[in-house]
Amino acid sequence: MEWVNIPMLNANEDEVEVVEVPVEEGQEVERGQVLCTLESTKATADVEAPCEGFVRALGVREGQRAKVGQPLCALTATAEEPVHLSSAQTAAGAQAEGDLPRATRRAAALASEYEVDLRTIPHEGILTERDILAHLGQGQGALRAPRDQASQARADMEVGGGGDAIVIYGAGGHARVVIDMVREGRRDLRIIGIIDDAPDRPAELLGVPVLGDASMFAGLRERGVRLAALGVGAVTHNALRAELFSRLKREGFLMPNLIHPRAAVESSAQMGQGNQIFAGAVVSSCVRLGDNTIINSNVVVSHDCVIDDHAHLTPGALLAGGVQVGPRSVVGMGATIFLGVRVGADVIVGNGSHILQDLDDQQVVRAGER
Repeated sequence: MEWVNIPMLNANEDEVEVVEVPVEEGQEVERGQVLCTLESTKATADVEAPCEGFVRALGVREGQRAKVGQPLCALTATAEEPVHLSSAQTAAGAQAEGDLPRATRRAAALASEYEVDLRTIPHEGILTERDILAHLGQGQGALRAPRDQASQARADMEVGGGGDAIVIYGAGGHARVVIDMVREGRRDLRIIGIIDDAPDRPAELLGVPVLGDASMFAGLRERGVRLAALGVGAVTHNALRAELFSRLKREGFLMPNLIHPRAAVESSAQMGQGNQIFAGAVVSSCVRLGDNTIINSNVVVSHDCVIDDHAHLTPGALLAGGVQVGPRSVVGMGATIFLGVRVGADVIVGNGSHILQDLDDQQVVRAGER
């Protein structure tokens, strides 16, 4: 059985309108078949079946408003297979019906784990993890208190299947940023754990358990986990980022685009998969991003720029209109690139550089050069 949840279409909206539901309860569907069409103020999207199966527990109808993260339906192998909601899904469904205060997915799951009635917690706006922990009299570090890390990891993996589960590859500083970006900007996703290949990897990161090394990928996929995010920045070694991204694709994972809610991305911008756009970044009209790019904090990517696969624009880089950045290239902090300049593949542009003419493949511009 695999659960399909209502996805987020716009980082600033936690509700969408259900425009069309072309399936019905008990109907057999194929992988890729449209289950429903959703609309936000900025986008319209079809939700497709991630696998073949029978539509069960269909929880939406045409014309209604649906909460991001609430169950859309389950897909079962047979028409008679029992269907059970997890505690987090039950909480999300209750929120959708208006029985409980609005809460983030992680807050709802935490409240369920501690048997906390959300209606007893004083709050303004949407309840967060911090609200639940404050109610319990615990700090952020106590997030996993009821269970040890190994037990929690096993529990998370047991319920890890479904469209909302995501695993992070890498357990360093960049992974911390990715965790926060998912928690703040993708409330429809649930981080079930971290994979890291270093022998001295930590036991947890910001309350998320480190499950083990890449040998666990196959087991996660078997449990229905199909989403992953790359938590490796490797600013001086973009070829490594490209290699790890390819590894995730070979393992069968999909990499969603992660956009911080305080980033500004125009609706005409186009992007592949696995891109990460940090807080304060501006991605302007008709920009095209490839796969696995990093648009770091306070970067400005002006109109009609093309940023190729695995490129990394580091904090504060400024790109004028029509700039092209080749695959695996790095643009350093505070660097500026003039209108229409082409930067080749595997180029390193040093911090504070001012680029006024095209750069050849593998060229290195030292910090501060013009």
